[in-house]
Amino acid sequence: MEFPQNSHFLALKGSYELVGNKTWESNEFAPEPIDKSRGLFTKESLLSRDPVPKELEVYALLSGIEFERETACKLADLQEKISAILGGSLHYWVRPENLGVEYCVFKWPDGPWDSMWTEQTSTALDSVVSEVPPFLFSIFGIQINPDGCVVAKGYDENASIFCIRRALQSSLEFLPEKQSGWAHVPMGRILEPVGSEKFEKLRSYIESIKDEFIVSQKISSVKFVHETQWYMEKKTVLADLLFE
Repeated sequence: MEFPQNSHFLALKGSYELVGNKTWESNEFAPEPIDKSRGLFTKESLLSRDPVPKELEVYALLSGIEFERETACKLADLQEKISAILGGSLHYWVRPENLGVEYCVFKWPDGPWDSMWTEQTSTALDSVVSEVPPFLFSIFGIQINPDGCVVAKGYDENASIFCIRRALQSSLEFLPEKQSGWAHVPMGRILEPVGSEKFEKLRSYIESIKDEFIVSQKISSVKFVHETQWYMEKKTVLADLLFE
């Protein structure tokens, strides 16, 4: 599949690169950004070198969880290839059944939540989603951010994710100002400096596939999720809404 040369895709590509390219300006992961990633996992699990995400309450809107089998398998294959480079360096991968693309977050871990907002969110979603047809979601390349976060670079046909995000920002007064500006799929995190040799191998591999077509699938539904452990390790789907 050729990369579509429309303004939305090109702007999104540039936005990804603005962050992803910063990673390779050095020859190793800087300690401070990596420490922020480590803060998402329990101290005990980091010490035992078996990372377990913290229990943190989030309300969010996503597609995926689960993606179609082909999408999940393609992303799992990329995870395995990066693991082969990392060897024993500490890292965590999102489970295939928990992979998703985030539209917006209604509550971050440190933010408030009023019980009435659940119904208000559901009402807003019914209105917004009814205006959106199913759309093609495509992944072109992956990147590693300076904090060790590994993401698949997602692109939404007709800017559908962005349209929904903007509509919810207009209709829900309590929506946090902090929202994603991407359509990415979080794949996992590298949780410690890896040494200059592995770092260079990572750079070379990511560079070789940075714009490569990975997979595409039709997105026909979106989920309102109450997450109680980071990376969807524990979650409750409050609503599963079909695009029409």
